This record gives sequence, C-alpha cells and structure tokens, in this order.
Amino acid sequence: MKNLLVIFLCLGVSVLSAQPRIDTTFRVDVMRPMFVESQPKVLIDEAHNNLHRKETGLFALTRMMESDGAMVESNHKKFTAEILDGYDILIIANALHVSNVGNWQNPCPSAFSKKEIDVIVDFVNGGGALLLVADHMPYGGAAQDLAKKFGVDWNNGFAIRQGQHWPPSVFDRKDNMVLDSPVTTDSDYSKEISYIASFAGSVFKVPENAQPFMVYDDSHIILMPDIAWQFSEETKNENSNGWVQGACMEYGKGRIVFLGEAAMITAQLGDSDHKVGMNNKEDAPENTQLALNIFRYLAALNN
Repeated sequence: MKNLLVIFLCLGVSVLSAQPRIDTTFRVDVMRPMFVESQPKVLIDEAHNNLHRKETGLFALTRMMESDGAMVESNHKKFTAEILDGYDILIIANALHVSNVGNWQNPCPSAFSKKEIDVIVDFVNGGGALLLVADHMPYGGAAQDLAKKFGVDWNNGFAIRQGQHWPPSVFDRKDNMVLDSPVTTDSDYSKEISYIASFAGSVFKVPENAQPFMVYDDSHIILMPDIAWQFSEETKNENSNGWVQGACMEYGKGRIVFLGEAAMITAQLGDSDHKVGMNNKEDAPENTQLALNIFRYLAALNN
C-alpha cells in the first residue's frame, strides 16, 4: 500500500501542476459516414460545471461525430423536457456540483437536481440515447444519483493498476477484461474491439440487464479518499475485481453507455506534449474505433 501511495502522490502532483491541453491537431475523418442523410442530433451538456465540453475535452469526439453525419450542439441550461426535445443523443461528461468547483473533497453532491434527473430518465425511457461519463473523484460522486436511477452503483474513487507508475490501464480481450457487447463486437455499425486503454478514472457496478464491456480483474485497486489526490495508509480501499468501467444497456425505448473514464474518448496533450487518449496510437490503438462504435450504437437507435 505504501508504494502505491507514493505512485499516486506523484501522479497527483503531475496532474495538478499541468492540466492536459486539447490536441486540436487530432482529427478523425470517417471514410464512410453512416448518418449523412439522417443526421442524428447530439446535445453535449455544458450547464453543470462540466470539465469536458464540445470544444474542449470533447473536441475530437465532436469532430468525429460530425464527420459521421451528426449535428452537434451545446447545452447551457438546466435540463427540462423542452431542452431535450428533438435531440437523439445526450452526452454528459464530468459534470460537477457547484460546491465542488475548485473544492475536490467530500461531500460530492449530485450535479443534477431531482427534477433534472427525472427529465433525463424520461428522455431515455421515451427513446433517447445517453452517454454518461464520470471520471475519478469528485465526478463519480456527482453522477451517483443519476446513475442510480438506471440501477448503476457508481464509486466516487480512483482506480489504478497496482504497481503501475502511470496510466494507461489496459483492458484486453485475451484477459477477459474486454467483453462482447454492442459496442465491442462486429455489427452493422461497429467493429470488434479487443484492446482498450483507460487513464485511471472511476468504477461502477451495473444491473443484470446491462452489458459490461470493460471489466476489472484483481489487478487494480480502488482508493476512496476524502480529498482528491490525498492518500494515506488510512485511505479506504478495495480490490477492483468485479467492478466495471464501461457498460451499455437498453432502458425503456432508449439506450445508454456508461464510462468511468473520460480521457479514453478524448485527444489531449500532457507534459512534453505526451499524447493522452485516442491520439495515443501506441498505447490506445483501438480507442478511436471504440468511440466511433459508441456513437453509432447510440445514434442507430433512431436513425
């Protein structure tokens, strides 16, 4: 545990001292766009102190979706049925309650009001699609109430491979950490995924009707500090076995994809322009295809 804490302390200093920058040079031009005629409408949430937004963290994903035929817009208001009306896909990435802005410690309240959660549930139940992404503390905590409505138990902690000095963590099909699902197998809208790179993040558990596609073995540890990036021998922790970082499910007439880590579907630059995310073709060779599969799974629902 002591060696792991040293790793995390170094990791935390690095992250806090140099926040990743957006790699605007990374573009994904879809050679055979799937939705040119139907043009699914995508709404990216920016009304809840979101770390990842349309032209920041989700820049590369936005350009990919547009290249595949989507119309992508930003949301700057609290959710209502009227706000979501007419959209096919809602993307929420790293939302945060106002009390945790610049204050990454417990408690980590819901980023969404009860009324907003009900609106989102009704949107999905009525045939909408949702991509919900919540990274490590405090983002996992901010998503807990919304996720719980869909039967998902989201952990407000940090997941990292034991003995590893820096992410990414690897989910490999040969180790049974990548499982068959609508976003990881060959279909009309997806290609098989065998290898996914994740850059720390959070974990969750899903109901029986969900299909997990990123599943932990016992190689990671889940740390649950009271203050983000502050760890000690007393920090609550447990083994990762049985936890999930990626899953999809049908809900009512709609579809949902849950991700416990955001960088895997972004393109960012860290220290010395080190590539973090889909743009890192050495460490994350299949993440771009995974992102496209996820979008197409969600978009194919109504198109």
